Amino acid sequence: MMDISINQAKISIVIVVRNAVKTIENTLKSIINQDYKNFELIILDGLSTDGTLAVIEKYKNEITYFKSEKDNGIYDAMNKSIEHCTGDYIYFIGADDELNNKTVLADIFKNQLINDDIIYGNAFYIKRKKIRFGKINRYHLCKHNFNHQTIFYPKSVFKNYCYETKYTIWADYYLNINLFFIAKYKFAYVKVIVSKFNDLGTSGINNIDMTFEKDRKKIVSEIFPFDVYVFHLARRLFLTLQRYFKN
Repeated sequence: MMDISINQAKISIVIVVRNAVKTIENTLKSIINQDYKNFELIILDGLSTDGTLAVIEKYKNEITYFKSEKDNGIYDAMNKSIEHCTGDYIYFIGADDELNNKTVLADIFKNQLINDDIIYGNAFYIKRKKIRFGKINRYHLCKHNFNHQTIFYPKSVFKNYCYETKYTIWADYYLNINLFFIAKYKFAYVKVIVSKFNDLGTSGINNIDMTFEKDRKKIVSEIFPFDVYVFHLARRLFLTLQRYFKN
């Protein structure tokens, strides 16, 4: 076991889950087997009925906080989890995703100073068998989100921000563009594959958030800086014309 230095960052790892009996054990093992040991494990379950609770019970000695109760969706549960996190950084992982290997946390945090940078890396997309997304700049961010399974947020983020639960798929995207453009947090990229992302899961398949799409024009006009807003409009026009001429 790695010695825990007083200067080592503590990581709060959060799993919110409902009915993931086929996958959650692999998720738990990928966390528990980490070489880097200065983490706590927080699990909020949304009243699973498929055997998930029995799997979680097997690992109860490794879990810092657990509760099973009704919630109003993934992002509501993620918001609830924050009050139980005592780490310097908070990391959310899906119950059908895994940390990429046992050295992920050590590779990122063994020499990482504790600060207010938002740290992110890459994800391996299981179905597509490819690594995404690399380092993201302001123009990339108007096209696509970071994978939340690759982001370590300093706890200070959640003193002023939380997930907007009316967005059932893209609440994390809405949070990230606010942090990047409004709060102006520094997003620090590390060239590490953080997670194996199940792109057959909810956020991988059902990636149209109708409420977010309804609000998109207002969101981009209010949050994106002028150059990014113009880039966004030009890109949407190009995609519209491309679809038109294809048909």
